[in-house]
Amino acid sequence: MSRLKFLAIYLPQFHRLPENDEWWGEGFTEWTTVRAAERLFDGHNQPREPLCDNYYNLMEKETMRWQAELAIKYGIYGFCFYHYYFKNGRKILEKPAENLLKWKELNLRFCFCWANETWARTWSNISGANTWTEKFEKGNKESGILLKQDYGNKEDWQKHFEYLLSFFKDERYIKIGNKPIFIFYRPDDILVFGEMLSLWSELAIQEGFSGIYSIAVNSFEHEEVDAVLLHGPSAYENPRIVGESVPEEWINQICCTDYEAVWKNAVNCIIAEDKKVYYGGFVDYDDTPRRGKLGSLLKNVHPDVFEEYMYRLAVKNVALHNEFVFINAWNEWGESNYLEPDKKNGFAYLEALKRIEMKCNATDFDGIGEWRKLSNNREIAEIGRRERELLREVKRYQKCYYLLDRWMLLKEKGIGLENYFRDNRFDRIIIYGFAAIGKHLFEELRGTSIQVVCAIDRREGLKYPGIEIIASVEAEKIPDADIIVVTVIQDAEIIVRKLKTVFNRAVVTLENIIFDRVLRI
Repeated sequence: MSRLKFLAIYLPQFHRLPENDEWWGEGFTEWTTVRAAERLFDGHNQPREPLCDNYYNLMEKETMRWQAELAIKYGIYGFCFYHYYFKNGRKILEKPAENLLKWKELNLRFCFCWANETWARTWSNISGANTWTEKFEKGNKESGILLKQDYGNKEDWQKHFEYLLSFFKDERYIKIGNKPIFIFYRPDDILVFGEMLSLWSELAIQEGFSGIYSIAVNSFEHEEVDAVLLHGPSAYENPRIVGESVPEEWINQICCTDYEAVWKNAVNCIIAEDKKVYYGGFVDYDDTPRRGKLGSLLKNVHPDVFEEYMYRLAVKNVALHNEFVFINAWNEWGESNYLEPDKKNGFAYLEALKRIEMKCNATDFDGIGEWRKLSNNREIAEIGRRERELLREVKRYQKCYYLLDRWMLLKEKGIGLENYFRDNRFDRIIIYGFAAIGKHLFEELRGTSIQVVCAIDRREGLKYPGIEIIASVEAEKIPDADIIVVTVIQDAEIIVRKLKTVFNRAVVTLENIIFDRVLRI
């Protein structure tokens, strides 16, 4: 049996930089939010204080040396650095990884997770953006966007790869089968995902690698990736991902979720997908240091609960032949999610992890046997064809529900889809998929300034008043239009990529429009 390796998610936010000075005040770092945390109700574990008041600076080599030695001592194989890369190659929080590249003597294995979100101020209406510090918002500015995420074209993708290449070539960079591991935090937001990943793989092969080992976070929408990572407690609270939810309790306006209940979802859920799935663990979660009463947290958190369920999750990964277990996180102090020692628990979480690592890597350890014992002999790899189909249907209906709910919310606020098409100069559209959602889109646009040229649906012979429906997706049979809108829910991104091969204009999913993921066509 190969050794099970623990990888801890790593936040490089603990050093001063000009952008933070400008946005949040001079000298701002993640420690600013941690120090300013408030106890918002009885029993609330705030503020969090690092052991020995170790409010470190990641620009100091000794800090990273200490982290590396501590990680190795307690059974952590390496760190997964959050990587921040924005429009036109703009980088931020990149210095710790760049310093590590220079400090070859530090024994620290690492890889990257691209946190590909737009950064926005809290008062902005940008959907899906990362808002770092609600409590420190200084008031309205000219734009809600701090750093915009935009994926550009092949030239931009190549420049991004060239920046990453020096890291990939470092012998400490973590690889699988001569492929550098690279994780995509929000892959569904990257409308050019397939094309970009294909180019990166080609470039990696040219540089002597066997490609890129790509991992998508909390998304099963991309057939191109090698694996999916269920990341953070939010994955196991989301019925769209694991089919289970967790009851919430509101204490003094704070949304609280039971720690053990989330862990039970993590160890019990089985994802029925024909793809490798890494089941990631987590330490804690409380983002009130950043967000105050807008925040949320896990309650009843304790190192003993962590050890019990982290062991079960590690066993589950072993039984599934996963070589890595990802843990969120090493040092997300602003979200109270850290393995590093603090004044309340000392080294308790690290000591627990070390015991788990030693058990799982013992020479006589039988991962499959142990998992069957822990899961009451539930088979983990033999899920019947019908069950797979049913689970896919459940996911499809869940996505339909969330799309229609969001659509209705937009309509209630007076935001019509006509605005989106008109603002982007898409005057003539084609609807792909003319089941219920496609018909709703047509009816919303009927009588507006937007012309629906036709609908495309593979089912032969469909008819509907006021619109022509064709079954062919051959290039010469598709009428002239500005955009094709894919209303199909299942495998929508795959359909988009296929349509782009025969239609030389914009192609986008209705889901991406509804959830405001389309920042640039």
